[in-house]
Amino acid sequence: MFINRFPKMAALQKFRAIALGFDEEIAEAIGIAEATKYAIFKNLSYKRRKEKEQEFVTKKLKITPENLDEETFAIFKLQALNGLPFVGEKTYTREDYKRAVFMKFGKETGKKIEEWAKNIIDSCDKALLENEQKFFNECWKPHRDENPLAI
Repeated sequence: MFINRFPKMAALQKFRAIALGFDEEIAEAIGIAEATKYAIFKNLSYKRRKEKEQEFVTKKLKITPENLDEETFAIFKLQALNGLPFVGEKTYTREDYKRAVFMKFGKETGKKIEEWAKNIIDSCDKALLENEQKFFNECWKPHRDENPLAI
């Protein structure tokens, strides 16, 4: 079975968030938001993505951009809306994570993806986890094409 990068990034970011002190429910929301963010980053710069998100909350949700909290998930460069990660014009929850990792691939495969991700995060020191660029280059890049089922 082929497992694309999206659920692997989601699981890796979930365990990164847990290692950085977030509870599991929010960590799962961060995981899926981070995977979405990286997918969007392929096409948009951080500044442009942030502008689009602010434009969305103003025009579509009819709230001011000040309602987007930049502090809660600052370490991930994610904005928050109502206490949840907000990226790509959507807030993300643990249910979104479970849909991407478990419902799509099944319970057994989902557990293998999480086990793979947890092992990688356990091998990273906190300073690496706190630095997004180092995390991407040293934790994600070397492992992103691995098959979690083969480990």
